[in-house]
Amino acid sequence: MASRAIELRIALAAFAALAALFVALPQIDLAVSARFFADDGWLYARHTALLEPLYRGVPRLGQGLLLLLTLGLLLGAFRHFAWLRARRTTLGFLLAAALLGPVLVVDAGLKDHMGRARPLTVAEFGGARQFTAAFVPSEQCDKNCSFVSGHVATASFLMAFGWLGAPAVRRRWLAAGLAGGALLAFVRLSAGGHFLSDCVFAWFATYFSLWATEWAFRKLKWLP
Repeated sequence: MASRAIELRIALAAFAALAALFVALPQIDLAVSARFFADDGWLYARHTALLEPLYRGVPRLGQGLLLLLTLGLLLGAFRHFAWLRARRTTLGFLLAAALLGPVLVVDAGLKDHMGRARPLTVAEFGGARQFTAAFVPSEQCDKNCSFVSGHVATASFLMAFGWLGAPAVRRRWLAAGLAGGALLAFVRLSAGGHFLSDCVFAWFATYFSLWATEWAFRKLKWLP
């Protein structure tokens, strides 16, 4: 447990440092997005066949996971599905964490209330809207806005599958969550759909939501 406490402290420190950096130097977001933009448009447009399956597929996989977890919990109530009954706590944890992080905190919370315009709509890249820094509320977008990335938050949820496991298992799945988040960050950056900070803090949103879910489950004594 001590190693996990150290991990959390490191994550909190990294979050605070990165948040301060992106707020103090918002031009980092513009500079990174500019690397994916040229006179003939965004990089994504030139590699649509390669990147489109990831862009379309990840949200569908996330929705499918919610359905499977819900189904598993329901079937676990029946005696004939003893193998699911034995895993009800894990299934419940995964479902609660998925609903709290990618669904509530990211989609229903930050994306619908921060009002940050997406890169492809700001004046610096040929759009009509005003660029704003991360964490700064604005009125440049009404709904499903740039901060933070739902795709990255969903891909980062890979870390949840090893969250309650042994240290070695947990580290492997944390690495998978980082890799998945990084891959989808590239897809969204190359499409002008998100800034770098949208992607970075989407990963943190999922990560801290998992900690919050675990804390609640332990408070309720649903986890040992």
